[in-house]
Amino acid sequence: MNRKRPDSLILVYDGDSGLRAMLLDVLKKAAGREDCPLCEITYTPLGKRREWKACEARLGLAIRELHRDQLPRDWKIPRDELPCVLLRAGMDKPVVLVDRAAIVACRASVQALERRIREALAQAHGAVTAERSELPS
Repeated sequence: MNRKRPDSLILVYDGDSGLRAMLLDVLKKAAGREDCPLCEITYTPLGKRREWKACEARLGLAIRELHRDQLPRDWKIPRDELPCVLLRAGMDKPVVLVDRAAIVACRASVQALERRIREALAQAHGAVTAERSELPS
């Protein structure tokens, strides 16, 4: 992990961007079918979930959203690992904070995802703190 303090989260959805993809996603949600477990947690057919908006505010980090077709290739995150939540420090290459399996295990619960994010942030913060304490004075 880098020595900079992480300052943002990036939610990477397992779906494409654009109007056509958005309309198709709304239809799927209305029919009770969801292909992306992260979308299921954060969005309803009508927009972002109130509970997720509150969670974003509580987390206290900048949060950015990307779709799989917007993911930079040099981040080298395989499509079969989506969706995921990434942690980023400044402009450094982000690292996976919460992987697909952990998101699926949240079972569409905002509270469960928030808990997973907080646990992973605590571990990441511990790693950064430990790394800093090992630096020569």
